[in-house]
Amino acid sequence: MESRLRVPQNRNLPAAVTQCFSVVALCTAVADPNWFQVSLNGTSPQIYGVAYVVHLQGNLTADPNTVLNYEGISLLIVMATCSYIGILTGFGAFILSFLGSRHPLLFNLPITLHFITAILDIGSLALCSYLFFQVKTKLKKKEFDKTAMQTTLGESFIIAIFGVMFSVTASALSLHKSLLKDVRLLENRTEEQSTLEAHQQDQDND
Repeated sequence: MESRLRVPQNRNLPAAVTQCFSVVALCTAVADPNWFQVSLNGTSPQIYGVAYVVHLQGNLTADPNTVLNYEGISLLIVMATCSYIGILTGFGAFILSFLGSRHPLLFNLPITLHFITAILDIGSLALCSYLFFQVKTKLKKKEFDKTAMQTTLGESFIIAIFGVMFSVTASALSLHKSLLKDVRLLENRTEEQSTLEAHQQDQDND
């Protein structure tokens, strides 16, 4: 009965809770459309983000202000894809870290998912930053010299930063526990080996 109630060895609650915060932050960033916005001639700002990609419905030339070209919209789609996949992998890492498993094939899977989530979150944030600075550079060119323009980062970008921080922390926590487990296994093997050697030496003396 006691063996059935034992907690699986690779259960990692700190990493699971931290990854849960990461998933919540990323879901909030995806739900909110404003990753960055561009305002031209005092008109209502054009908001770019994951919701904008969904609104395009596959049309890569639908930018009304021609601020983003084909390459820019393609990168925006990649950013949205990284965000959605990051939510899925983060949720999987949370579930596996929270429940744990004694199956050897599943032992390192949560760690892998934590790191994949962190990489995807960093990728989406980096792509958004790249597009933001590309747009600012484009708006400073001659074709927009006489145009009153303003480019600002949105609240989704700030929320995504928190998501990256949580996902990186979850990855570190999962790796830390794995390293501690390896050290404990090494210590146990050393103690067992010392015990066997001492026992063998006693037998030789007898």
